[in-house]
Parts: sequence; structure tokens; C-alpha cells
Amino acid sequence: MQTRRAFLKTILGLGAIILPWSFLPTRFGEAIKTSLGRPPIELLLPPEIKSNNKINYEILNRTAMDDIYALTAPEMQGRKAGSVGEAKAAEYLASQLSMLGLRPMGDPNTGFIQAFTIPPVVETRVNGRLTFKSGENRNLRFPSINLLGGLMGEESQEIILLSAHYDHLGVFEEQVYPGANDNASGVGCILDVIRRIIREAEVPKRTIVIAFWSAEEMGFVGSQAFVRSPSFTLNQIHAVLNADSVGNGMVGNFALWGDGKNPAVDAIQEAATKCGASAQLTPRAGHNSDSVSFALQGIPAATLLAQEWLYKNHTTEDTIALIKSEQIYLATEIMYQAVRTLAF
Repeated sequence: MQTRRAFLKTILGLGAIILPWSFLPTRFGEAIKTSLGRPPIELLLPPEIKSNNKINYEILNRTAMDDIYALTAPEMQGRKAGSVGEAKAAEYLASQLSMLGLRPMGDPNTGFIQAFTIPPVVETRVNGRLTFKSGENRNLRFPSINLLGGLMGEESQEIILLSAHYDHLGVFEEQVYPGANDNASGVGCILDVIRRIIREAEVPKRTIVIAFWSAEEMGFVGSQAFVRSPSFTLNQIHAVLNADSVGNGMVGNFALWGDGKNPAVDAIQEAATKCGASAQLTPRAGHNSDSVSFALQGIPAATLLAQEWLYKNHTTEDTIALIKSEQIYLATEIMYQAVRTLAF
């Protein structure tokens, strides 16, 4: 009886998550079914969104601020990993990667998507900031996805990885946590970098892969899932440049998280100096971002963030009003110059 109840609880839990996600591409549904195991009934899935590797040139006129507005819209519901709001954000980002003509770099046969599962979490407050802690039933898992697209270089086997997490905290106690700075700002920054590179129409020497991680707020679950089961070999990655919470604070005043001097750290610091900004290596004080998943594998990695990133972080006040367009522009310029150093 207990086994049967556990089984029914698992099915109901998965159904509550999978069914609202039904508007996502067929390939996502297939990836989820593969990851979670085939259910006893066939899920109804929507038509897939295909990438034809052709650039929609109108999309090149979008800006990072456009992306931040889109990702913090009410229908995104704070983009909590495993939620309908996060699924809508994933759909938006997949469409951007497709219209930019990037090559799908997710799992085989799933396009831009890498599917994985996340454990249950519960909300808690630490020093006034909302965060997650582990839930009780660790056997109950929920689906989520990373998104990866590539701009192929002359050396297709050498990769510079540009990344940002797109999830946030969702809705808690009937209040939305928009996550404009954390981390719609980083996502917009990375999209703006790749749009600029595509506009310039210069083929890079190394392949540039764009990655948008989910479930960072739950403990870097998405980037760790990629490291455990990468869609391309990790030894192809020469450096990881990660953007997280780059849009607030004093303009030009950035922090840098990295383990000592490495090519990723050097490239960002040189780029910041070139742009008239600063990006000093800063103690993490117990905090981190997705770059740590790669650093632990011995891959040079660094995260760029605003020095004042903690201001209103993980509160309902992390809205578009917190974002400074001049700071976003500088963050984008720094990441662009760093990519030029490493990939061209």
C-alpha cells in the first residue's frame, strides 16, 4: 500500500509540472520522457520549433534591455525552475537562439535543449533574502532544461562558453520575485554579445557556445547536470565566461569571481580596463555562480557581476527599476571584448 501511494504521489507530482509545460517543443517533451523514464500513458505534445540555421535579421536589433523586460514580464512568474513561468522563459530563449541562426548544442535529437531533473525545494529567508533549501522527498524529481546554441568557428572542437542562468525564485506568499538583476540582466548581456558578433559577420577562430542554465538558485543544479552529462566533451571548453547580476550599482564598478588568475579572469579584467571600468577579483563570502561547476572540473572560468549585486537581491524589489542601462551596456562591452580576446 505504501509503495502504491508513493507511486501515485510521484505520478501526480510529475503531471502537475509536465502538463502545464505542454506548449514547449516536441523535442523538449521527448527529452523529459527520456530523462524521467517512459510513463505508462503517452503524453500529448505540441509541434516542435525547428532551427533552420537562418538568421532573422530583425532580431539583431533587439537589446539586452528588451530581453530583461521580456524575462521579467508578469507571465514569467519569477521563472522558478520547474514552473510554468520558467517554461515560458525557456521558450522565449529558445526562439532567440533559433532566430539568431545558432547551431543547436543540446542533447542529441533535442535541439537547443538539455533536459534534467531537479529535487523538491522549500522557500526560506536568510537575512531578509528569499532562498531555497532542500525539500523532504528527495525521490520526487521535477523536469527543467538548459539551453545551448553555438556559433561555429574555424576550430569547431575548441569552445569558448558564454553563460548565464535564467531561472529565479518564482512566486512566494502571493508575491512575484521578478529577478531583473538576478539574472535577467546576465541573460540579456550574453544575448547582446552574440547579436553583436553575428552583426559583424566575422567567423571566430574558436566556436562560441551560448548556454542558459536553469536551477542555479537551487544550487547550480543545471550547470552541474551539464558537467555530469555534457552534450559535447568538456575538454573542448577553453574558458567559461559567466554573467550574473550585472545590471545595478555604480556604473563601471564590477566584481569578478574566479579561482586565481586564469585565461577567463585575465580576459575579463583586460576587457574591463579597455572599457574604462573595473572588474576586481572579489571574495565570494559563501556565494557563488554557475562558473564554479566548471572550475571544479579544472576548466578556466569566471563570473562577472556588479559590485553591489546583493542590493535588493532575492527580494520583490529586484525589478526593472533597479537596472541601469549604462551598466548593462558596459557589462556587455566587457564580455564582448573578453570573447574577442579568447575566440578571435
